[in-house]
Amino acid sequence: MVALQVKGFFLDQDKMPVAVLSDKSGHRLLPIWTGPSEASAIIVELQAIRPPQPLAHDLLAGLFQRHGFRMERLEIGDCTNAGGCSASIVYRRGLRRYRLPARASDGLALAVRLGAPILASERLLARAGLSSLLPLLSAAASSVLYLSTSEARRACARTASAGVPFN
Repeated sequence: MVALQVKGFFLDQDKMPVAVLSDKSGHRLLPIWTGPSEASAIIVELQAIRPPQPLAHDLLAGLFQRHGFRMERLEIGDCTNAGGCSASIVYRRGLRRYRLPARASDGLALAVRLGAPILASERLLARAGLSSLLPLLSAAASSVLYLSTSEARRACARTASAGVPFN
């Protein structure tokens, strides 16, 4: 399993949010299609924005913390051609470990709140690859929702060097 980080979001050709995850080197990328509410929940947390009322994922994170559950990791499973990915939230309470099936987007929203590692298999990363993401980035260049500052510069440089216009 490879550790991943959320590096940004963009809207695909159908105006659906896509989370871009990358490994530590930034060379392997994994797109995860999310719903608008999950994308908002993840971006709000990454930007440390505190809404006046807690979001659904904030409530679940609070429940974990209040009752002594610790999220150990999010494991992203297979992704379908339609863009949906399965995931498992692995958590524990005391010595007992649990595995909860979830949508990858919900798992991401919870993982960023609880500081849990996000993992995917080498096989999944090899299948997803940068080549599958470049056409999406090209089509969605004007619809970037969120990129961390350092990642934005690197993403623009990579797409420009690959011959894909970014703006």
